[in-house]
Amino acid sequence: MKLKTPECLLFCSLMCSSDVVAAVSLVSFEKDPDLYSVVFGEGITNDAVSIILFTTVYRFTSGKSELGVGAAWTISKDFSVLAFNSLLIGTLFAIGSAYILKRFRVFSKNPVMEVMMIFCIGYLAYVTAELSKNSGIITLLTAGIVMGHYTWFNLSPMGKQASYTVFEFMGYIMEAFVFGYLGLTFFSYAQY
Repeated sequence: MKLKTPECLLFCSLMCSSDVVAAVSLVSFEKDPDLYSVVFGEGITNDAVSIILFTTVYRFTSGKSELGVGAAWTISKDFSVLAFNSLLIGTLFAIGSAYILKRFRVFSKNPVMEVMMIFCIGYLAYVTAELSKNSGIITLLTAGIVMGHYTWFNLSPMGKQASYTVFEFMGYIMEAFVFGYLGLTFFSYAQY
């Protein structure tokens, strides 16, 4: 099967992200937290760049634009704008959540309310980015990182424990679902 030029660009932008699951599975966070953080951060950065590059190239190729001399400049400019806007939206929502939990202590009375507020603000950041044609995944990642640095310290002690437990549980459930789904669908495809 011969790919046309726009399809090649899309395929290449998807393939530029390296998978660090194997490397992260070999490094234990408890034994070497610094190495784990570096490897995990490198993988997240690769994924973020891949997502933004894919979105940018997809927008460029879906507009029936011609690949010419100015295509690299246009793609680079769109890549930078998309990355900046996604990071900005995530940062603004995360700082907003930290401000709300710091100034309005009525939200800190119930740990369930605190966890729900963190979840809803993260989801709201994601939806805002998607509706404004930015990268929702990068926005959510940025919001999570900034919330971890600022919002975390404005939670009550029970809220900290509850949020850690709830999000750890949700992470394990989602990971198990993805691996289970991939394992079950592996046998549903016809072998050629």
